[in-house]
Amino acid sequence: MNILLRIGLFAVGLLHCVHAFSWQDTDNDGVPDLKDACPHTAADTRVDARGCEKSKRVYLCLPTMSGETYPAQCKLNESVSVHFRFARAEVDYSQWRSIASIATWLTEYPIQLCIVGHTDNVGTAEFNQVLSYDRALSVKKVLVEDYGFSPSRFCVAGKGSIQPIASNASAAGRAQNRRAEFIVQPR
Repeated sequence: MNILLRIGLFAVGLLHCVHAFSWQDTDNDGVPDLKDACPHTAADTRVDARGCEKSKRVYLCLPTMSGETYPAQCKLNESVSVHFRFARAEVDYSQWRSIASIATWLTEYPIQLCIVGHTDNVGTAEFNQVLSYDRALSVKKVLVEDYGFSPSRFCVAGKGSIQPIASNASAAGRAQNRRAEFIVQPR
């Protein structure tokens, strides 16, 4: 009897482990939450590979190199960033939703984007310059390899720690500064 109880408990534990490590799909559209650009799709809605309703468009207002917004009818820039862990250039799965939004937007607008990487102020200027460039390159790699965009649609740049958006005096501020941003390139 003792062995049967142990086997039963093991089986229940195994089921809980499988559930804990499975991809979560909150809206049950077949696209994991971490890659779902439209995470609140209604039930029985046909979605594309990004998890968005096939007829629905995702609109973003991105900054241009001249400081305006694109598309021109936009009134306010939307902040779309990919954030990174300390001293890392790999794109974390938690950031795929931001990349999916950009990918959806890129299918609507045949423009070129510059992906600009940034760091916090920890480390040398030389290290941060290389790291910021590598971050932008990592985002480009995801857009090219996982979403199928042409590499020629993107430029990459690294700004190191010279353009913080938050104070580097706190851990939360430094985390905000470890990012890659998207800027529309002029034609």
